[in-house]
Amino acid sequence: MNKNFDITNTIEADELAKRWGVTKKTIDNRRYRRLGPSYFKIGGKIKYDLEDVRRMEGDAYIDVKKWRT
Repeated sequence: MNKNFDITNTIEADELAKRWGVTKKTIDNRRYRRLGPSYFKIGGKIKYDLEDVRRMEGDAYIDVKKWRT
């Protein structure tokens, strides 16, 4: 899948780490293991698409009401 790059809709690894409450190294490791959100690499800089970040955050949501009987 190809995505159009929009700088206004991206964040850097350190911003993502702060958003998720983890270290930048954790974000880098997840990217290396292909466990993080998709990203752009432009001019040696890593930029995460906010749409993909939000989708990943939404996928991580666990609705406890679903598990109650």
